[in-house]
Amino acid sequence: MSAPIDNRQLNIAIEAAKQLRMHISALVTGDSEDDQQTREDSFEGETTLDVELERAILAEDNDVVLKLGIEVRQAELKGRLDRIEKRIEARRGLIEQAMIVAGWKKKETPLGTVSLKDNPPSVEIVEESSVPTQFFKRADPTLDKAGIRKVLLERHKAIEEAKKIEDDDRRAAALRRAEETNPEIPGCQLNAGTQSLTIRRK
Repeated sequence: MSAPIDNRQLNIAIEAAKQLRMHISALVTGDSEDDQQTREDSFEGETTLDVELERAILAEDNDVVLKLGIEVRQAELKGRLDRIEKRIEARRGLIEQAMIVAGWKKKETPLGTVSLKDNPPSVEIVEESSVPTQFFKRADPTLDKAGIRKVLLERHKAIEEAKKIEDDDRRAAALRRAEETNPEIPGCQLNAGTQSLTIRRK
């Protein structure tokens, strides 16, 4: 015998499906009248959350493919950019060398003026370990968030365990011990955990 249909839960799921369809449609359309009409047209007819989840997963897969393609293209363009930058640097070095050999400090051409200027001396670190410590800057202090989280979790666990004690006196004593053993950390708090979504393909 099949379980009775919960109309209230069914209506909630249908509304969730409509909201999911509306918001996902808004992700790929703009704010023009045509875009708004497209969204409104897509809301015609009934739907179910199962259908909308399937549509969402398909859209997710399409975007993942596009993302991977763009990343590959970005890597190709990055390699091309690196080669162009090295070519520019090498060309400028050759121009500088030629002008030094010719003894030219400045030369005007139809396309622009090329000139050499004397730069101030620069520092080169030959052996860093030999440099006196007075020339080293101390790194700015950073928070140990992992350590803070560990302490706050221990405090939270101890307090929650104490709250489970049914006897009022024992519960109060356990809470005091939890507070004393795991004091608060000023300026920090433990936020509630969030849920994460996982999509496993069949």
